[in-house]
Amino acid sequence: MKGRTLLISLLFISVGAMAQVADDDPVYVLDSVVVNQAAIGQVSPDRIGVITIAKGSKAVLKYGSQAENGVVYIETKPFARKRVNILLSSESPAYDSLLRKYGNDSSFFFIVNGKPVTPTNETGLMTLDRKTFRSVRVISDKEVQDKYQVMDRKAGIVITSSED
Repeated sequence: MKGRTLLISLLFISVGAMAQVADDDPVYVLDSVVVNQAAIGQVSPDRIGVITIAKGSKAVLKYGSQAENGVVYIETKPFARKRVNILLSSESPAYDSLLRKYGNDSSFFFIVNGKPVTPTNETGLMTLDRKTFRSVRVISDKEVQDKYQVMDRKAGIVITSSED
């Protein structure tokens, strides 16, 4: 009888502990869609562009009581890049024209706050949003070649933001 009571007690404690963990989870938002933690585990780390953590009344107001433990926003690099392209297109007719002309931004050389954006350092570009955006200026391929010694780009995109 003692063994059975111990087993049942351990079972309830384990179930209670698992329920506690589930209640402590934040809300996960991947590319603007609420998902479960398992979906986050399917995203390869090299595809992640931005992770933002939000807590407080605004998170609860937006996502309900399940957000009392916070919200983890994750944007993949393609999603973040698309968001940035929409922002830059809305702020600069010249950028929008180039984007339409070339179909995507892969032929552009991005400079954010004086620092060239590289495949291993895209943070300055990925974290750009309406709050941090200050200005954008398109420079010619000749200026990109002369100033940055980059020969294979059609234009340079010089962005100033409030973040470093």
